[in-house]
Amino acid sequence: MPPMDLEGRARVFAALSDPTRLRLVELLCEEEELCGTHIAQRAGISLALLSHHWKVLADAGIVVRERRGQRQYCRVNRDALSAAFEHVWPRHRIRTVLAPLVDDAP
Repeated sequence: MPPMDLEGRARVFAALSDPTRLRLVELLCEEEELCGTHIAQRAGISLALLSHHWKVLADAGIVVRERRGQRQYCRVNRDALSAAFEHVWPRHRIRTVLAPLVDDAP
């Protein structure tokens, strides 16, 4: 992924500044991918509220949504998170934190 510009990084950090959206990203990091219904249930929010937060996260490039049949699935875009944090946290530290998540990926 090419380096993220200042505006892109600002969108990522703004999206993560909301406690509900941060929780959604944490849930997705734990599970790799979840459908909207399961995310809403685990986060304790309505599907309507999830849809709002999903849009903010997707617009910031943090998550990727994919429709399969009647359901939408969501996963974290780890490359985008890594690119956003690259300027504020040394790369070797990011690899240390994200490596267990990537190593467990299918």
